[in-house]
Amino acid sequence: METIRQIISKKGNQIFSVTPETTVYDTLKLMADKNIGAVLVLDEGKLVGIMSERDYAR
Repeated sequence: METIRQIISKKGNQIFSVTPETTVYDTLKLMADKNIGAVLVLDEGKLVGIMSERDYAR
């Protein structure tokens, strides 16, 4: 079984984030454009949440 480190090394280490003020539409567009399933929500550089495709689907 692979480790998280091995998976990240294959996928790359670029991180995408939004702010709490970013619209849901813009967040979904970012995820679609970058072909990613989730983004970090950062407020002044501090992690305050994660938005995923599943959050929107439910």
